[in-house]
Amino acid sequence: MRFSKKEEYLRQTDKKLKKIIDKNGHLKFRPNKDNQFDTLVGIVVSQFISTKAANSIFENIRVNFNSEYLNEKHFQNLTLYEIKKLGLSTNKAKTIKELSELFLSQSFQDLTKLDKDTLNNKLLSVFGVGPWSLNMFEIFCIGNLDVFSSKDAGLRLAMNNFGMIEVASDWNKYDKYAEKWSPFKSIACLHLWKTVD
Repeated sequence: MRFSKKEEYLRQTDKKLKKIIDKNGHLKFRPNKDNQFDTLVGIVVSQFISTKAANSIFENIRVNFNSEYLNEKHFQNLTLYEIKKLGLSTNKAKTIKELSELFLSQSFQDLTKLDKDTLNNKLLSVFGVGPWSLNMFEIFCIGNLDVFSSKDAGLRLAMNNFGMIEVASDWNKYDKYAEKWSPFKSIACLHLWKTVD
C-alpha cells in the first residue's frame, strides 16, 4: 500500500498511529482555499454535534439557497430567526450572521493571505468562533499541516480508543502527545477522525 511521505513519517514516529494509518490506507488531504465563507459556516454548523448530523444540516442549508457553496450575501437580509429556522441553534445563527457581516464589511477577499495574528484577531472577534473553529479553518481551508486541537472531542475519543491517552486525562496531555506528530499533526488528525466517524 502506498502512503504519502507525510504518512510514512507518522508511521515511523508513532507505533500506535501506524496501526491506524495502516488500517485507513492513504487519505488524501484536500484543503479548500476557495469558498472560505462556506467552509466557516460548515465549521460553525459542526460545533458540538456529530459529523453526520452536521453534514445533513449543512447540506440542507445549501439546498435552501439552491447553491453549491454558501456566501455572505445569502445571509445579508435574513434575521436571526430566519437563519435559526435553517436547523440551527440561536448561538450558531448569531455566529453565521456575524460572519456574514464581517465578510460583507471587510474588503478582504482571501483569509489565507493574512498573517496568523491578523487572522486570529479577525475570526476570534466573531461571536461563537473560538480556538477550535480557528484550528479547523487552519486545517481545512488554509491547509496548515501542523495543527492539532485537544478541544476536539472526536480526536480525544480516538486517542483514548487506541490507548494513546487514558480516558478523562487533562486536555494538555493530548496536546503533549500530539507534539510527536509535528510537523504533520493535521495528517494525524485526519486519520484519527476516520476511526470515529
